[in-house]
Amino acid sequence: MKKIFIIGPTASGKTELAKFIFDNFKTEIISVDSAQIYQDMNIGSAKPSSSELNNYPHHLINLIKPTENYSVSHFKRDESDVSSKILKNKNIPLLVGGTMLYFNALEYPIDDMPASTEAVRKKVSEELEKFGLNHLYEKLLKVDPECTKTIKPNDKQRVMRALEVYYLSGKPISTFQTRNKTPQSKFDFLKIGLMPKDRGRLHKKIEIRANEMIDKGFGDEVKGLIEKYPDLNADHNSMRCVGYRQVFNAIGKKVEKKELIEMIIIATRQLAKRQLTWMRGMNGLKIFDPFDLNKEDIIGETIESFLRS
Repeated sequence: MKKIFIIGPTASGKTELAKFIFDNFKTEIISVDSAQIYQDMNIGSAKPSSSELNNYPHHLINLIKPTENYSVSHFKRDESDVSSKILKNKNIPLLVGGTMLYFNALEYPIDDMPASTEAVRKKVSEELEKFGLNHLYEKLLKVDPECTKTIKPNDKQRVMRALEVYYLSGKPISTFQTRNKTPQSKFDFLKIGLMPKDRGRLHKKIEIRANEMIDKGFGDEVKGLIEKYPDLNADHNSMRCVGYRQVFNAIGKKVEKKELIEMIIIATRQLAKRQLTWMRGMNGLKIFDPFDLNKEDIIGETIESFLRS
């Protein structure tokens, strides 16, 4: 049994490539995106439009409310159910996105990492606000020095998540991480990686996308989320997503449009850097430059060969 992955950093053209593959091969698209799982989070997650979804249906988007939690184990379970149905339809699951932990979970076993709770998120957030990120990182160095080999001091989201896991379980997050274990999957994967040779071109696309999101009403979208979901706060996983965090924190403050866009661009570039770092450590990833004008022809030939094998 076969599956095709399209893996790449944000703004690398994954959706357009998925459309090409959908048009030319018997596939069904499964979103591998930790922001697109949320309902009503459309602009900031770069979710396909309604017309796009009519022509190119995506599984595993709009699953839950922004106030609800969704874990890697939830994704693995849901993806398994969807893929089983796709295969029964004699189609190939086409998994598209940039959430690397989700992709990792499809190949490797995952431990029962505890899902975060609002109380623990609040506790860590209060520590951050009171003592600062350096204090949190120093604490992480003491309780889980192993994980600090891969988590940098300025990676606020990962530092906070590691401490949450420690508070919830009493065990370091490194004891749950299984990335280097032996693959355990009955599937044959074709892993297509979109990795730009010119990082500057990706940065320019990120800049263009950030400006377009704001112009499309990203700020109003987040305000609408706050109105629709009164319990929504900065500690929810949905509001930790890149872009949403910056807009959410700017609401009610005197933040100029230009400054907000710049904050989103910086955070998105940092995300892309982490995604590319993860991709470099993936086994069996076939690399293509997203800015190569001939990439679709080359990828099409690669898929044909994979399906014949």
